[in-house]
Amino acid sequence: MPLLVGESFSPWTQKARWALEACGVDFAYREYTPTLSEPWLRWRLRQGSGMVSVPVLLLGDGAVRGSWDIARFAAARAGDGRLGDFAHIEPWNELSEAALAEGRTRVVRCVLADPAALDEATASTMPWIPPAPLRFVARDAARRLDRKYAHLVQPGALRRALEVTRVALAARGGDHLLGTFGYADIAMAVVLETIAPIARSVPPLGPATRRCWSDPALAAEYRDLLDWRARLAASPATTYSQLNAVE
Repeated sequence: MPLLVGESFSPWTQKARWALEACGVDFAYREYTPTLSEPWLRWRLRQGSGMVSVPVLLLGDGAVRGSWDIARFAAARAGDGRLGDFAHIEPWNELSEAALAEGRTRVVRCVLADPAALDEATASTMPWIPPAPLRFVARDAARRLDRKYAHLVQPGALRRALEVTRVALAARGGDHLLGTFGYADIAMAVVLETIAPIARSVPPLGPATRRCWSDPALAAEYRDLLDWRARLAASPATTYSQLNAVE
């Protein structure tokens, strides 16, 4: 059985999980803990150097890396086009990736500036140790994450993605960006996690970390898109395990 390795709070992992479940692909899941899980993942990937990141889908004869390629793998397994035409979906995925990159950098820098969020990060990985003395570990991990991905940030990408999604849904007159539910909807729905997170994660986001993931001003401005995501989450035809029955 394929093994999906990811971070359940991460929109990239959420895109991969949603696509696999939408395509009916049986898979196991393993939570990745930055730094602590890296040696194991490198061993599984047979990769001694270079950057490793999640999500990654481990197969008996190799691995599929990144949510986009995992979605394509899931669609090929399903074999019925249920995620849509990937040539038409690709611009939506690029829009999603740019928006999420900006959102990730905002979250990481918010965590760096908030001792309570740093403590929550430590407590989620090493709950048996008082978090404050190890705050430097979380701070170091967040700084390395910021350095790793800061070059991908396109200022304004998040708002641009939200606006394009709003316009496209209005033009379609329904809840699906390309006419029927597919990966384009998944890619843009998870962008909303960077302004109003609802997807369940294990461990769950602590209150300080949740504040870093939230943008109340954008959430109020794009309330219609949050309602759209809620409709996807509520429908048995379009939801998945992290959203199913979310209240």
